[in-house]
Amino acid sequence: MSFFTEEEEASLTIKKMILHVVGGKNFEAMPERDLEEESFFTGKILETAASPVFMFKSLSVSRRELEAIANGDIDFETGAQGLARSFNTAHVSGSADGVLCMFELAVDDPSVVIFSLIKYDYKLVLEQDDANPQKSLRRILTALVDDKKAIQKTALVRVINGVASQDVSATDRTKQGPDIADYFADFLSVARAISNSELSEISRKLLRGILQACKKDLPDENVPKAIKHAQGILGKRLKIDENAIVEAVLVAAGAPDDVKVASRLERETRKRVKSSKLHELTFKPDRKILRQPYMRKIITVEGVTITFPDKTDNPNVRVVDLDDGRKQFIVETDRVMEDSIVAPKAGVIS
Repeated sequence: MSFFTEEEEASLTIKKMILHVVGGKNFEAMPERDLEEESFFTGKILETAASPVFMFKSLSVSRRELEAIANGDIDFETGAQGLARSFNTAHVSGSADGVLCMFELAVDDPSVVIFSLIKYDYKLVLEQDDANPQKSLRRILTALVDDKKAIQKTALVRVINGVASQDVSATDRTKQGPDIADYFADFLSVARAISNSELSEISRKLLRGILQACKKDLPDENVPKAIKHAQGILGKRLKIDENAIVEAVLVAAGAPDDVKVASRLERETRKRVKSSKLHELTFKPDRKILRQPYMRKIITVEGVTITFPDKTDNPNVRVVDLDDGRKQFIVETDRVMEDSIVAPKAGVIS
C-alpha cells in the first residue's frame, strides 16, 4: 500500500518546515520557516509516497532524533538542523548538491506525527516581472521546480505515541529500483525489508486479482490465458513499475479499442497497485518467479477434479476440444506419486 492510509492522505497538513542547502563543505544551519506554498509541498510529499520497503536497523540515530522531536524533547528547528548537518556530513562527493526539505506533518489522529524529508535538485530558472515585462529577466539558481524528476531522494517516517514505526518509505532517483544510495541508507540506518523476488510474487498475485475482477473484459473471458500472457510481458521487462503493470494488463486483455473498456481496466489496475506494496516502486523482475505457473483447477459435471500447473512451455496436461463440445484431458507423467482412495464428503451421495 502507499505509505499513507486514505484517512491520512485526506487530512494531511504541514505543521512545520525547514530547508537546508546540502552537499557543500560549509554547512549553514537555517531557521525554521513560516509555512508557505503548502499545497505545492503537500503535493510532492503525496506524489512520492512510495510503499515502505525499508526498515530501521536496531541502532538508528536518525530514528532517535525524530522520536525526540515528536516527543518534544527537542524542538523541531534544533532537531531538523542536526539531521540536516548529519545528512550533509554523510553526503558523498559524487552526489549532486541540493536543498534538503524537512517537514513535520499532522493528520486527524493526534497520536500520529509524520516526518518527511525531500532532497531537491538545484534548478536554474529565469523569472520575469509580469508588472514590468520590459525589464531584464532575473536569474534564480536555487529554484524548486514543479517537476517530479527534480526530486533526488525522499523519506517518510511515522511516529505513533512517540515511537517511530519500523517501516520506512524511501526513494532515490540515482539508484536502480527501490534501492537507495549507501550514504542515504547509512544516514537513515535502514535496510531493505522486501526483496525483488517478493515484489515479483506480489506482482503475480496482483495480476491474478486484476484479471479475475475484469474477466468480462478479457478475450473469451479466459482468465488463465490472460494471466500467463501478462506474466510473460512483465517477465521480459528490464524494470517493473505501475505503468508496466497497466501495460501488461491491457495487452493481456487484447489491447481493447473500446475506450470505456480500456479505461476500466486501467482504473482497476491503478487502484489495486495503489493499495498494494508496489505503490510508487520500480524494481527489477525476478524472472523465475514470473515464469512460475499458477495451479489450474478444473471440475467436471461428472465430479472429476483436476488440479495441475498451468504451464505454457512443455505442459504435461493437455485439454483437447472434441467435435461434440466435450473435452478430453491427457496427462503425461514420468511416474505416479500417489494412487489412493479419497472418502466422499459428508452428505454427498453418488
